[in-house]
Amino acid sequence: MVVEPLSPSAGPVAALIRADGRHWAWVPESGQLRALPRLGSGSDAVAPLVVEGGAAVLIEVEGLHPDDGTPMLERRFSEGIVRLDLSDLSTSRLPFEPRGGWEWRRELAVSPDGALVAVAEQWRPDEFYDISRQFGPSQFLERVNATAGIPRWFALHLVDVRAGTSTAILTQPTAMMLSSDDRSVHWAPDGSLVALSLATADPSAPVVLLLDPSTGDLRHTIDGARLVGSFAWHPDSGRLLLDRRGRIVEHRLDTGAERPLPPLPGAGSETRRPQPPGNGHHRVLGYADEERLFTVTHRATTMTLTRLVPGSDHVEPVARWSGSTDMYPRLTAMPREFWG
Repeated sequence: MVVEPLSPSAGPVAALIRADGRHWAWVPESGQLRALPRLGSGSDAVAPLVVEGGAAVLIEVEGLHPDDGTPMLERRFSEGIVRLDLSDLSTSRLPFEPRGGWEWRRELAVSPDGALVAVAEQWRPDEFYDISRQFGPSQFLERVNATAGIPRWFALHLVDVRAGTSTAILTQPTAMMLSSDDRSVHWAPDGSLVALSLATADPSAPVVLLLDPSTGDLRHTIDGARLVGSFAWHPDSGRLLLDRRGRIVEHRLDTGAERPLPPLPGAGSETRRPQPPGNGHHRVLGYADEERLFTVTHRATTMTLTRLVPGSDHVEPVARWSGSTDMYPRLTAMPREFWG
Protein backbone atom coordinates (compact mmCIF):
# COMPACT_ATOMS: atom_id res chain seq x y z
CA MET A 1 0.00 0.00 0.00
CA VAL A 2 1.13 3.55 -0.77
CA VAL A 3 0.40 6.15 1.88
CA GLU A 4 0.36 8.97 -0.66
CA PRO A 5 -3.18 9.63 -1.91
CA LEU A 6 -4.39 8.87 -5.38
CA SER A 7 -3.00 11.32 -7.94
CA PRO A 8 -4.78 12.77 -11.01
CA SER A 9 -4.64 10.70 -14.20
CA ALA A 10 -3.14 7.72 -12.38
CA GLY A 11 -5.23 5.46 -14.61
CA PRO A 12 -8.55 3.66 -14.18
CA VAL A 13 -9.34 2.23 -10.74
CA ALA A 14 -10.25 -1.44 -11.12
CA ALA A 15 -10.96 -2.20 -7.46
CA LEU A 16 -11.32 -0.62 -4.05
CA ILE A 17 -9.76 -2.40 -1.08
CA ARG A 18 -10.87 -1.72 2.48
CA ALA A 19 -7.99 -2.31 4.86
CA ASP A 20 -6.66 -0.82 8.09
CA GLY A 21 -9.59 1.58 8.41
CA ARG A 22 -9.08 3.15 4.97
CA HIS A 23 -10.22 2.62 1.38
CA TRP A 24 -7.44 2.04 -1.16
CA ALA A 25 -7.75 2.30 -4.93
CA TRP A 26 -6.05 -0.32 -7.10
CA VAL A 27 -4.63 1.25 -10.26
CA PRO A 28 -3.43 -1.60 -12.53
CA GLU A 29 -1.17 0.71 -14.57
CA SER A 30 1.03 1.26 -11.53
CA GLY A 31 0.22 -1.97 -9.72
CA GLN A 32 -0.15 -0.01 -6.49
CA LEU A 33 -2.83 0.51 -3.89
CA ARG A 34 -3.23 4.27 -3.36
CA ALA A 35 -5.30 5.83 -0.59
CA LEU A 36 -8.51 7.56 -1.62
CA PRO A 37 -8.36 11.25 -0.73
CA ARG A 38 -10.15 12.34 2.41
CA LEU A 39 -13.00 14.72 1.74
CA GLY A 40 -15.21 16.96 3.86
CA SER A 41 -14.53 16.73 7.58
CA GLY A 42 -11.53 14.48 7.10
CA SER A 43 -13.22 11.13 7.66
CA ASP A 44 -12.50 8.21 5.39
CA ALA A 45 -14.69 7.62 2.36
CA VAL A 46 -18.05 6.05 3.27
CA ALA A 47 -19.50 3.34 0.98
CA PRO A 48 -17.40 4.38 -2.04
CA LEU A 49 -18.21 2.96 -5.47
CA VAL A 50 -16.11 3.17 -8.63
CA VAL A 51 -18.27 3.86 -11.68
CA GLU A 52 -18.03 1.51 -14.66
CA GLY A 53 -14.73 1.89 -16.46
CA GLY A 54 -12.90 3.17 -13.38
CA ALA A 55 -12.82 6.86 -14.32
CA ALA A 56 -14.61 8.22 -11.24
CA VAL A 57 -15.50 7.28 -7.67
CA LEU A 58 -18.78 8.01 -5.90
CA ILE A 59 -18.06 8.84 -2.26
CA GLU A 60 -20.37 9.67 0.61
CA VAL A 61 -18.77 12.30 2.81
CA GLU A 62 -19.57 12.20 6.50
CA GLY A 63 -19.00 14.50 9.45
CA LEU A 64 -19.72 14.57 13.17
CA HIS A 65 -22.03 16.72 15.29
CA PRO A 66 -20.86 16.63 18.93
CA ASP A 67 -23.55 16.42 21.59
CA ASP A 68 -22.53 18.79 24.38
CA GLY A 69 -24.72 16.99 26.90
CA THR A 70 -23.53 13.50 26.04
CA PRO A 71 -20.06 13.49 24.44
CA MET A 72 -20.16 9.74 23.76
CA LEU A 73 -23.06 10.34 21.38
CA GLU A 74 -21.18 12.31 18.80
CA ARG A 75 -23.63 12.18 15.93
CA ARG A 76 -22.56 11.20 12.43
CA PHE A 77 -24.16 13.06 9.58
CA SER A 78 -23.80 12.97 5.81
CA GLU A 79 -22.51 15.95 3.90
CA GLY A 80 -23.74 14.41 0.66
CA ILE A 81 -22.55 12.09 -2.11
CA VAL A 82 -19.91 13.43 -4.47
CA ARG A 83 -18.45 12.22 -7.74
CA LEU A 84 -14.66 12.33 -7.71
CA ASP A 85 -13.31 12.62 -11.26
CA LEU A 86 -10.02 10.72 -11.28
CA SER A 87 -8.61 12.64 -14.24
CA ASP A 88 -8.19 15.83 -12.19
CA LEU A 89 -9.62 14.96 -8.72
CA SER A 90 -12.42 17.51 -9.18
CA THR A 91 -15.70 16.83 -7.35
CA SER A 92 -19.37 17.38 -8.09
CA ARG A 93 -22.29 16.74 -5.77
CA LEU A 94 -25.05 14.28 -6.67
CA PRO A 95 -28.61 15.67 -6.56
CA PHE A 96 -29.49 13.61 -3.49
CA GLU A 97 -30.36 14.95 -0.05
CA PRO A 98 -29.20 12.46 2.60
CA ARG A 99 -31.57 11.63 5.40
CA GLY A 100 -30.59 12.50 8.95
CA GLY A 101 -31.34 10.22 11.84
CA TRP A 102 -29.15 7.78 13.69
CA GLU A 103 -27.13 4.73 12.60
CA TRP A 104 -27.56 5.55 8.93
CA ARG A 105 -25.79 3.65 6.19
CA ARG A 106 -25.95 3.93 2.40
CA GLU A 107 -24.90 1.66 -0.47
CA LEU A 108 -24.63 2.73 -4.11
CA ALA A 109 -25.04 1.18 -7.55
CA VAL A 110 -24.87 2.79 -11.00
CA SER A 111 -27.03 1.88 -14.01
CA PRO A 112 -25.16 0.32 -16.95
CA ASP A 113 -25.53 3.52 -19.00
CA GLY A 114 -24.33 5.68 -16.11
CA ALA A 115 -27.43 7.87 -16.13
CA LEU A 116 -28.91 6.72 -12.80
CA VAL A 117 -27.49 6.03 -9.35
CA ALA A 118 -29.36 3.73 -6.98
CA VAL A 119 -28.91 4.91 -3.38
CA ALA A 120 -29.96 2.31 -0.80
CA GLU A 121 -30.12 3.79 2.69
CA GLN A 122 -31.05 2.65 6.15
CA TRP A 123 -31.46 4.67 9.33
CA ARG A 124 -33.04 4.77 12.75
CA PRO A 125 -35.52 7.56 13.54
CA ASP A 126 -34.81 10.49 15.86
CA GLU A 127 -36.54 8.59 18.69
CA PHE A 128 -33.44 6.41 18.87
CA TYR A 129 -31.22 9.44 19.43
CA ASP A 130 -33.59 11.07 21.89
CA ILE A 131 -33.59 7.97 24.09
CA SER A 132 -29.87 7.25 23.67
CA ARG A 133 -28.76 10.65 24.89
CA GLN A 134 -30.44 10.02 28.25
CA PHE A 135 -27.67 7.54 29.16
CA GLY A 136 -24.14 8.41 30.17
CA PRO A 137 -20.85 6.82 29.02
CA SER A 138 -21.00 4.16 31.76
CA GLN A 139 -24.54 3.06 30.80
CA PHE A 140 -23.84 1.39 27.46
CA LEU A 141 -25.87 -1.78 28.13
CA GLU A 142 -28.77 0.23 29.51
CA ARG A 143 -28.78 2.32 26.35
CA VAL A 144 -28.73 -0.77 24.13
CA ASN A 145 -31.64 -2.33 26.01
CA ALA A 146 -33.69 0.88 25.94
CA THR A 147 -33.33 1.30 22.18
CA ALA A 148 -33.49 -2.35 21.09
CA GLY A 149 -37.13 -2.13 20.02
CA ILE A 150 -36.72 0.91 17.76
CA PRO A 151 -36.76 -0.41 14.18
CA ARG A 152 -34.40 0.46 11.37
CA TRP A 153 -35.89 1.88 8.18
CA PHE A 154 -34.82 1.32 4.58
CA ALA A 155 -35.38 3.29 1.39
CA LEU A 156 -34.19 2.92 -2.21
CA HIS A 157 -33.74 6.12 -4.20
CA LEU A 158 -33.06 6.55 -7.90
CA VAL A 159 -30.93 9.60 -8.63
CA ASP A 160 -31.07 10.93 -12.19
CA VAL A 161 -27.76 12.72 -12.53
CA ARG A 162 -28.65 14.50 -15.78
CA ALA A 163 -32.11 15.65 -14.73
CA GLY A 164 -30.96 16.56 -11.22
CA THR A 165 -33.75 14.61 -9.50
CA SER A 166 -34.01 11.94 -6.80
CA THR A 167 -37.03 9.65 -6.34
CA ALA A 168 -37.71 7.10 -3.58
CA ILE A 169 -39.17 3.93 -5.14
CA LEU A 170 -39.25 1.77 -1.98
CA THR A 171 -39.54 2.55 1.75
CA GLN A 172 -40.12 0.00 4.49
CA PRO A 173 -39.09 -0.89 8.08
CA THR A 174 -36.11 -3.18 7.56
CA ALA A 175 -32.34 -3.07 7.12
CA MET A 176 -29.76 -3.98 4.52
CA MET A 177 -27.67 -7.14 4.78
CA LEU A 178 -24.30 -5.45 5.21
CA SER A 179 -21.01 -7.22 4.54
CA SER A 180 -17.40 -6.28 3.87
CA ASP A 181 -17.31 -8.50 0.75
CA ASP A 182 -20.85 -8.21 -0.58
CA ARG A 183 -22.73 -5.27 -2.01
CA SER A 184 -26.33 -4.86 -0.84
CA VAL A 185 -27.57 -3.41 -4.14
CA HIS A 186 -26.73 -4.67 -7.66
CA TRP A 187 -27.95 -3.37 -11.02
CA ALA A 188 -28.57 -5.98 -13.73
CA PRO A 189 -26.19 -5.71 -16.72
CA ASP A 190 -29.12 -5.04 -19.09
CA GLY A 191 -30.51 -2.35 -16.77
CA SER A 192 -33.87 -4.08 -16.34
CA LEU A 193 -33.75 -4.89 -12.60
CA VAL A 194 -32.18 -3.75 -9.35
CA ALA A 195 -31.47 -6.47 -6.77
CA LEU A 196 -31.42 -5.76 -3.03
CA SER A 197 -30.22 -7.81 -0.04
CA LEU A 198 -32.47 -7.04 2.93
CA ALA A 199 -33.04 -8.38 6.43
CA THR A 200 -36.31 -9.79 7.75
CA ALA A 201 -37.77 -10.22 11.22
CA ASP A 202 -35.84 -13.51 11.40
CA PRO A 203 -32.09 -12.68 11.48
CA SER A 204 -31.29 -16.05 9.92
CA ALA A 205 -33.65 -15.55 6.95
CA PRO A 206 -32.59 -12.64 4.70
CA VAL A 207 -34.44 -11.84 1.48
CA VAL A 208 -33.48 -10.68 -1.99
CA LEU A 209 -35.89 -8.30 -3.73
CA LEU A 210 -35.75 -7.54 -7.45
CA LEU A 211 -37.35 -4.26 -8.52
CA ASP A 212 -38.14 -2.67 -11.85
CA PRO A 213 -36.18 0.60 -11.60
CA SER A 214 -38.52 2.42 -13.98
CA THR A 215 -41.61 1.84 -11.82
CA GLY A 216 -40.42 0.51 -8.46
CA ASP A 217 -42.60 -2.58 -8.95
CA LEU A 218 -41.50 -5.78 -7.24
CA ARG A 219 -40.70 -8.45 -9.87
CA HIS A 220 -39.15 -11.28 -7.83
CA THR A 221 -38.67 -12.27 -4.19
CA ILE A 222 -36.01 -14.80 -3.18
CA ASP A 223 -36.33 -15.88 0.45
CA GLY A 224 -33.53 -17.09 2.70
CA ALA A 225 -30.61 -15.78 0.63
CA ARG A 226 -28.35 -12.78 0.11
CA LEU A 227 -26.41 -11.40 -2.86
CA VAL A 228 -22.77 -12.38 -3.33
CA GLY A 229 -19.76 -10.20 -4.00
CA SER A 230 -19.28 -7.32 -6.43
CA PHE A 231 -20.91 -8.95 -9.47
CA ALA A 232 -23.87 -11.05 -8.33
CA TRP A 233 -25.54 -10.76 -11.74
CA HIS A 234 -24.61 -13.15 -14.54
CA PRO A 235 -23.84 -11.27 -17.79
CA ASP A 236 -27.12 -12.58 -19.27
CA SER A 237 -29.12 -10.76 -16.51
CA GLY A 238 -31.06 -13.96 -15.90
CA ARG A 239 -29.04 -15.52 -13.08
CA LEU A 240 -27.80 -14.44 -9.67
CA LEU A 241 -25.12 -15.69 -7.31
CA LEU A 242 -26.58 -16.08 -3.83
CA ASP A 243 -25.32 -17.02 -0.41
CA ARG A 244 -27.80 -19.46 1.10
CA ARG A 245 -26.75 -20.22 4.69
CA GLY A 246 -23.08 -20.06 3.73
CA ARG A 247 -23.39 -22.10 0.54
CA ILE A 248 -22.99 -20.38 -2.85
CA VAL A 249 -25.76 -21.16 -5.35
CA GLU A 250 -26.72 -19.92 -8.80
CA HIS A 251 -30.38 -18.89 -9.01
CA ARG A 252 -32.28 -18.74 -12.31
CA LEU A 253 -34.94 -16.05 -12.43
CA ASP A 254 -37.03 -17.68 -15.15
CA THR A 255 -37.61 -20.97 -13.29
CA GLY A 256 -36.51 -20.27 -9.72
CA ALA A 257 -34.22 -23.28 -9.93
CA GLU A 258 -30.94 -23.23 -8.03
CA ARG A 259 -27.74 -25.22 -8.32
CA PRO A 260 -24.81 -25.16 -5.91
CA LEU A 261 -21.52 -24.10 -7.47
CA PRO A 262 -19.15 -26.97 -8.21
CA PRO A 263 -16.27 -27.25 -5.73
CA LEU A 264 -13.63 -24.55 -5.87
CA PRO A 265 -9.94 -25.33 -5.35
CA GLY A 266 -9.33 -25.85 -1.65
CA ALA A 267 -13.04 -25.54 -0.81
CA GLY A 268 -13.67 -29.16 0.09
CA SER A 269 -16.61 -31.22 -1.10
CA GLU A 270 -18.98 -28.30 -1.55
CA THR A 271 -18.71 -24.61 -2.25
CA ARG A 272 -19.18 -22.69 0.96
CA ARG A 273 -18.06 -19.27 2.09
CA PRO A 274 -14.80 -19.79 3.99
CA GLN A 275 -14.65 -18.80 7.63
CA PRO A 276 -12.47 -17.07 8.59
CA PRO A 277 -11.88 -15.30 5.25
CA GLY A 278 -8.08 -15.34 5.58
CA ASN A 279 -7.58 -19.11 5.60
CA GLY A 280 -6.38 -19.41 1.99
CA HIS A 281 -9.67 -20.69 0.56
CA HIS A 282 -11.34 -18.97 -2.37
CA ARG A 283 -13.90 -16.27 -1.57
CA VAL A 284 -16.30 -15.65 -4.47
CA LEU A 285 -16.58 -12.04 -5.65
CA GLY A 286 -18.99 -12.68 -8.52
CA TYR A 287 -19.11 -13.45 -12.23
CA ALA A 288 -16.04 -12.56 -14.30
CA ASP A 289 -17.78 -13.60 -17.54
CA GLU A 290 -20.27 -16.21 -18.78
CA GLU A 291 -18.23 -19.14 -17.42
CA ARG A 292 -15.66 -17.85 -14.96
CA LEU A 293 -15.82 -16.41 -11.46
CA PHE A 294 -13.73 -13.80 -9.72
CA THR A 295 -12.38 -15.08 -6.40
CA VAL A 296 -9.76 -13.97 -3.92
CA THR A 297 -7.49 -15.92 -1.59
CA HIS A 298 -5.81 -14.33 1.41
CA ARG A 299 -2.70 -15.67 3.11
CA ALA A 300 -0.91 -13.60 5.76
CA THR A 301 -0.64 -10.06 4.30
CA THR A 302 -1.07 -10.99 0.62
CA MET A 303 -4.36 -11.27 -1.27
CA THR A 304 -4.59 -12.76 -4.77
CA LEU A 305 -7.39 -11.96 -7.21
CA THR A 306 -8.09 -14.90 -9.54
CA ARG A 307 -10.42 -16.10 -12.26
CA LEU A 308 -11.52 -19.70 -12.42
CA VAL A 309 -14.09 -22.04 -13.93
CA PRO A 310 -16.06 -23.76 -11.13
CA GLY A 311 -15.24 -27.47 -11.07
CA SER A 312 -11.88 -26.97 -12.76
CA ASP A 313 -8.46 -27.06 -11.12
CA HIS A 314 -7.16 -24.26 -13.36
CA VAL A 315 -6.76 -20.97 -11.49
CA GLU A 316 -5.67 -17.81 -13.31
CA PRO A 317 -4.06 -15.13 -11.09
CA VAL A 318 -5.13 -11.62 -12.08
CA ALA A 319 -3.59 -9.38 -9.40
CA ARG A 320 -1.87 -9.49 -6.02
CA TRP A 321 -2.21 -6.96 -3.22
CA SER A 322 -0.04 -6.84 -0.12
CA GLY A 323 0.02 -4.85 3.06
CA SER A 324 -2.57 -6.12 5.56
CA THR A 325 -4.02 -9.24 7.14
CA ASP A 326 -7.49 -7.66 6.90
CA MET A 327 -8.38 -6.78 3.29
CA TYR A 328 -11.79 -6.67 1.60
CA PRO A 329 -12.00 -5.92 -2.15
CA ARG A 330 -14.87 -4.58 -4.21
CA LEU A 331 -14.29 -4.81 -7.94
CA THR A 332 -15.11 -2.26 -10.65
CA ALA A 333 -17.22 -3.14 -13.69
CA MET A 334 -14.66 -2.88 -16.50
CA PRO A 335 -14.88 -3.44 -20.27
CA ARG A 336 -14.56 -7.10 -21.24
CA GLU A 337 -11.20 -6.58 -22.95
CA PHE A 338 -9.71 -4.98 -19.82
CA TRP A 339 -9.16 -8.32 -18.10
CA GLY A 340 -7.95 -10.06 -21.26
